[in-house]
Amino acid sequence: MSVPAISTSVGSFYLSRSQCRSSSRGLPRRSLMAIRSGAVSVAPILTNLRKDTATPLPVLRHVADAMATDMRNGLAIDGGSDLKMILSYVDTLPTGNEKGLFYALDLGGTNFRVLRVQLGGKEERVIDTEFEQVSIPQDLMFGTSEQLFDFMASGLAKFSQKEGGKFHLPSGRTREIGFTFSFPVRQLSIDSGILMKWTKGFAVSGTPGKDIVACLNEAMGRLGLEMRVSALVNDAVGTLAGARYWDDDVMVAVILGTGTNACYVERTDAIPKQKGQVSSSGRTIINTEWGAFSSGLPLTVYDNEMDAASINPGEQIFEKTISGMYLGEIVRRVLLKMAQAGDLFGKSVPEKLFSPFILRTPDLCAMQQDNSDDLQSVGSILYNVAGLETNLSARKIVVEVCDTIVKRGGRLAGAGIVGILQKMEEDSKGLIFGKRTVVAMDGGLYENYPQYRKYLQEAVTELLGTEISRNVVIEHSKDGSGIGAALLAAANSKTEDGLFCYSNSNQSSLSFLDRFVCSAMIRFILLQNRQGKTRLAKYYVPLEDSEKHKVEYEVHRLVVNRDPKFTNFVEFRTHKVIYRRYAGLFFSLCVDITDNELAYLECIHLFVEILDHFFSNVCELDLVFNFHKVYLILDEFILAGELQETSKKAIIERMGELEKLE
Repeated sequence: MSVPAISTSVGSFYLSRSQCRSSSRGLPRRSLMAIRSGAVSVAPILTNLRKDTATPLPVLRHVADAMATDMRNGLAIDGGSDLKMILSYVDTLPTGNEKGLFYALDLGGTNFRVLRVQLGGKEERVIDTEFEQVSIPQDLMFGTSEQLFDFMASGLAKFSQKEGGKFHLPSGRTREIGFTFSFPVRQLSIDSGILMKWTKGFAVSGTPGKDIVACLNEAMGRLGLEMRVSALVNDAVGTLAGARYWDDDVMVAVILGTGTNACYVERTDAIPKQKGQVSSSGRTIINTEWGAFSSGLPLTVYDNEMDAASINPGEQIFEKTISGMYLGEIVRRVLLKMAQAGDLFGKSVPEKLFSPFILRTPDLCAMQQDNSDDLQSVGSILYNVAGLETNLSARKIVVEVCDTIVKRGGRLAGAGIVGILQKMEEDSKGLIFGKRTVVAMDGGLYENYPQYRKYLQEAVTELLGTEISRNVVIEHSKDGSGIGAALLAAANSKTEDGLFCYSNSNQSSLSFLDRFVCSAMIRFILLQNRQGKTRLAKYYVPLEDSEKHKVEYEVHRLVVNRDPKFTNFVEFRTHKVIYRRYAGLFFSLCVDITDNELAYLECIHLFVEILDHFFSNVCELDLVFNFHKVYLILDEFILAGELQETSKKAIIERMGELEKLE
């Protein structure tokens, strides 16, 4: 039985023939046949391979424990372990209330995919979806940043022109995109992130160190394409969001395709390196970048040789052991060794077998599906791909080599999953394994390779035991990353006038910025300390509690992380925040975009002077224990969002009169 044909993408593990050929550049040309000498039996080679790749329970347990330890170290401090443990800034997952037309762009392999989805809220959920897949030319993978992003923007523009049918964009709205970018990124916010390095065979110049959202927005601007990125995620985060949309028990997402990665839902109080940042939900998604994990892995000489010949030697060791891009290449190197040192393929070695990546993981899968007595499909694949003439005995050994490498990959992936769950279980004191917990899986390797899936599940069951493993559900979430990115774009959508807050209940879906009156006024006032504790909050527009928490979180993150060299006013959606810092407190006002910034800076300073005079050298504790008096002072100063009194003397006298009445 052959493997279903699928094209190259984040979710696939196919490698183009051109890419395979390009990987062999620089290698010396060999004659059509290399004649081997001093042949020995291949049996010792196969025996050593089985021994070196063995994954018994102690090895799996060590890998799981090391994964959990590296996760903690990576959360404690940047650079604390091989795992980057990157903050995703996804604090609120889709709820099902999302409505509207949203796009997703998914880049994570040798293809990129564009997708649109029409969301209908709780009743209709996903009304319709459409997507297209575009192959990335080989030269663009090694070209310039501008070339790559212009190519993607062009594909997005062509796709958007075909919009019709059930897809409808309300008048006056701008199309919004969830950008799935599956390379290591240091996330700055939900819609910005700096590329740390390229992986998966990409080496595009001019992009590392830059904001990739800005790169895409600039490319769309050059084409005159009216779209904007509302959410930046990687494929694992997108998969988790897409799966969580349908199942609230989803806590982990894993990608097993060309490359690999994993993410999970983490408590914000378990992230020491977050440095005082708060989340309105108390949880966020952590992107582990687990492909860089390397502790305790059972590696062979073939792994070491492949790593040394790669474009990133010494890096992404876990990915090179378990992901679809590399499994076929490891098998090729084993077969080449058997052909050169043993008698597996006769007296000569075809030139093709010397070509890196000529044997792909889908070829392994197809060979392992051959259940015929003579393994005819195995013979055909070996001949067509590598020019190998084989007898039945040789074919059986080839299948055995494939199974050995794939078994190690699947079982190590299972151990990695258990490591994540184990860390979550310990932190939650028994809330993970004691209930149904879902791990969402995506990627062509997991989807199309049944033996790999079986070995992964077996490892999870061995490590957790039969009883606990029943509560851990590993589910395939097909195309979850694309849908998830579009859903996160919806959850972070911006209208022309402000922010859509789709996740609220049955009341208006517009957030506070859309409900502001058009006249100039102060929208809200916040007093927050550096740790994110709100000491005073006064809103001059009606807001639900969930909206207030979100506003306070976003404003705190905005002002605390802002470089002191910058101005004290910054855009906040379609309005702006004016702020000043006094000791450990931040005083923030939200006003119209056209209001006078300097006037409001003076307004904040006057308020502080009044507090200082009234409390005689005011400190944070005065605000905590006398909050009612602080609100009284504020009401004398500002009423209904407008300045009522600018005389410090008059306000102090009125407060004195109120004190006499107590």
